[in-house]
Amino acid sequence: MLGVFEGFGVIAVVVLTGFALGRAGVLGPHAQQVIAGVVFYIATPALLFTMIATTDLAFIFSTQLLATGGSATLCAIVLFVVTRWLRRRSTGEAMFSAWAVSYVNIGNLGIPIAVYVLGDIAYVAPVLLFQLLLLAPVGMAILDTIRQGTVDHWWSPVWTIARNPIVIGAVGGIVVSGTGFEVPAVLFDPLSMLGDMAVPGALLAFGLSFRDGWQLPRRGTRSQLTIITATKLVVQPVLAWVIGGPILGWTGVDLMAIVVTSALPTAQNVYIYSMRYKQSETLVRDSVFITTVLSVPAILLCSALLG
Repeated sequence: MLGVFEGFGVIAVVVLTGFALGRAGVLGPHAQQVIAGVVFYIATPALLFTMIATTDLAFIFSTQLLATGGSATLCAIVLFVVTRWLRRRSTGEAMFSAWAVSYVNIGNLGIPIAVYVLGDIAYVAPVLLFQLLLLAPVGMAILDTIRQGTVDHWWSPVWTIARNPIVIGAVGGIVVSGTGFEVPAVLFDPLSMLGDMAVPGALLAFGLSFRDGWQLPRRGTRSQLTIITATKLVVQPVLAWVIGGPILGWTGVDLMAIVVTSALPTAQNVYIYSMRYKQSETLVRDSVFITTVLSVPAILLCSALLG
């Protein structure tokens, strides 16, 4: 249980630091956008490369990935369909709603929980890889297509995914891990330093977004936030348990890892993406905030039932 509280404590301190800096105005009016750009284009790709390059691919591509990835994919598809066609919202809002229920905070909250609750940091690798190699590229291809208006060639979405810095970092890590190539320290160490900025940078940008305070969500977004929160913290963990336990046969700490990582709140990276695409920023920010607060009892309950 200590890891749950420690993980949330780390988040709170860094987010409050960003909030204080925003209120003081010492970083200027464009600090949030600048920090978000650094996280998106530099820090996150570097973090992915160094983490995946040092992780055994056999563990990453185990059947655990089917449970965590399968539950996340099902929730994302359902939320996209419900938001776009049943609630008649924009495709952009549908995509960010899908991300909000499937893209978990594995980077900074998942790591301490993996260490202190699950006993092995390697449990975060499959989830991280799934999010950055599938959820992020597919969503970005959809959003880029919307922004461009049309697709000139069949390979345009593929090219959009291939040139994404986050995908480049992840694929580079897979190549290094798969081939066993040892990256010289003169290159690996600077990348590690840059990657270390990803988590605190995303949290600082998130804290800066509250510099003008936080208000209750508008009436038009409350029902959408309720759907997102219930799907993220109830439906996805239950689906992960069904797929990982009865269907795939995982038990013990391995099954608990599948369920707990699925119960993690919406990642701050989704908010960084919303800023990048200037789409559904308030909805995503509130989703991150609400699911982070409510995920404390959700994760504690999962740990108590499966521990």
